[in-house]
Amino acid sequence: MKRAVLISGLGVLIGLSSCSKENLPDLSPNDYITFSAPNVISETNSRSTFIEGSLPEDGEFGVMGYCVPFERDQNVPDWDSGSSPWTYKRSNAYPDVFYKQRVSANGAYNYIESENGLRKWYNAEDDKDAVDPDNYDYTFFAYYPYDNFTVTPDDKNTKGAPKMTFTMPFDGTDLSLDDSQTPDAMLGIVYSHKRSQGNVQLNFSHIMTGLRFAVNNYNLGAENEESITINSIELKGNFVKSITIDFNKETNEEGFYYCEGTYHGTYSLINEPIIVGPNSSNTPEKYLLLLSDAAGKTYFGEDIIVSVNYTYKNTTKVFTAPRPTDFMPKAGTRYTAQLNFIGESFALKFVAEGGGFWEDGKDSNITIQ
Repeated sequence: MKRAVLISGLGVLIGLSSCSKENLPDLSPNDYITFSAPNVISETNSRSTFIEGSLPEDGEFGVMGYCVPFERDQNVPDWDSGSSPWTYKRSNAYPDVFYKQRVSANGAYNYIESENGLRKWYNAEDDKDAVDPDNYDYTFFAYYPYDNFTVTPDDKNTKGAPKMTFTMPFDGTDLSLDDSQTPDAMLGIVYSHKRSQGNVQLNFSHIMTGLRFAVNNYNLGAENEESITINSIELKGNFVKSITIDFNKETNEEGFYYCEGTYHGTYSLINEPIIVGPNSSNTPEKYLLLLSDAAGKTYFGEDIIVSVNYTYKNTTKVFTAPRPTDFMPKAGTRYTAQLNFIGESFALKFVAEGGGFWEDGKDSNITIQ
């Protein structure tokens, strides 16, 4: 019998089960691994299209869980090392606790190897070879959304920390790119969690860069003379397609993350013309979600061009500009591209919002530059 189960400190929620409450086992969080609803690290005072605060109700994330490593050069559990820290057992670790476990946004999951749907903590009663299991040290790697990541190792009996690859949902030759197809990809890690700490609390950090475009008309004068009409704003070029995060390495180590491939096309950033009067601005709430390859120094990709079609004093012109060389976007950061209209032309400036980062990863143990 399968069921999705969520345990909190206040009670037990069980769905899709024909069993009565009287037939349910005692599902204590002291015995079973349970998840609190995860947090999303972001600027709470900034409105955007990014996920902030909590995951969508229908969201699902994946978890790789580790605790007891294999013995060196053997695929036999090293029960003595269960309480060792992650850095000590990482090279011999395998996903003995969870392997690509699907978890809902509220923390519910169905562990198919368990009759009641939950994974137990290691304990002396069930795990006769365990050595002081109450002090075992657990590590959890999580990724969101579940279906948008490729995760290795390829099976749960293979040594090694996970590698997680997120790939943008576009092929190499799309002419018109639909940004609504791009999910807000995030990762979260919990190191050194012990059974006595109860629920596992994940804090997700964004691994993508946010970019929006604002139009500032700095001209003064009569509205009918100095207003500008923005007919279209486009971002075009060869964009970074995938990013891989390798948790076999330290976050500040070369190769911790790397990007591969590109996809070609054009993002259209406005749906209808925008009129911006003199000495006024138009700042949309909509952001593009893009990958940035800071390690490879290509950032958003290759041959990226901003193109603005605008009308001023009954004359239509097109302004184009490449990414300025001093604009080096980082993951987990929101930027505004300021299209500053002065005289009869534009100047382009990229500004990091709110002092820059949503978060630098310190709360989720992830840092991607």
